[in-house]
Amino acid sequence: MLAKIHLLLSTYNGAHFLSDQMDSIFSQSCPPSVISIRDDASTDGTYEKVCEYEATRPNIKVIRGERLGPAASFLELLHDAESECDYFAFADQDDAWMPTKLENAVSRLAQQGSSGPVMYCSRVEYVDIQLKHVGFSSVPSRVGFANALVENVAIGCTVLLNREARRIIVGRLPSNALMHDWWCYLVVSAFGTVIYDERPSVKYRLHGRNTVGASTSVREKFIRRMLRFLKYKEGTPRPTDQAVEFQRCFGTLLNQQELKKLERFLAVRGNLWPRIAYSAQMDVWRQSWIEDAILRTLILFGRI
Repeated sequence: MLAKIHLLLSTYNGAHFLSDQMDSIFSQSCPPSVISIRDDASTDGTYEKVCEYEATRPNIKVIRGERLGPAASFLELLHDAESECDYFAFADQDDAWMPTKLENAVSRLAQQGSSGPVMYCSRVEYVDIQLKHVGFSSVPSRVGFANALVENVAIGCTVLLNREARRIIVGRLPSNALMHDWWCYLVVSAFGTVIYDERPSVKYRLHGRNTVGASTSVREKFIRRMLRFLKYKEGTPRPTDQAVEFQRCFGTLLNQQELKKLERFLAVRGNLWPRIAYSAQMDVWRQSWIEDAILRTLILFGRI
């Protein structure tokens, strides 16, 4: 029996690139059974364009919603998805999927053979607006809850969730999350299994309107981190804000080991001395020593 996949696409002023994405979805070797598109109050004709797809394909459902932003829009789609589906896939409006993208993801999740929550994500190929190769995203050295507290390695357009992962996530939705993919990574890494596939599955288009940009080199990543540090403004959403929300939603369900990690991390929201102590002996980690060094600096300055 073929896997039943519910594809979730949130759109916002994406009419220019939408056709490439939709064509790549329709060309999948393992096509989605249901496609839900939530338009996040577009003003450029995107809504009218997705309605044209809905009119010609019976498995497409279009919703026009109020402006929520990508995180809340995608989580609303996940909440409203058909619970009897086997898998749930996020899709962005401006990428192009490789033909076996969904097939590979389903195969990896099936190999896992777990009845618990499992999330698949993968590397992407960065391309320009003409879909010409630019580079590849970096491959994480490891994944886990201590990483998910401070860093997101799950690029949303590559994510596939099994039924149990969706059930846990939508059972306790956040009032605020930094991004939907990061929230899913945080939840599933705490209670289940995260599979990272080193094979790229998506052509991730780089352009000026990306909601979340991408760096293709260590140098670019470092520069972006430094600019973010220098331009920091009080009230900017931080990983500890998301961790507080995660504690509210799931704190009572964590095992003692993960709960201790969470509580120690949240202690950095206190005065200077707890920040100094924690930065010297962190429970959390990022993917490189440079990133860890930046993280320690952010903790010392109270910007994490």
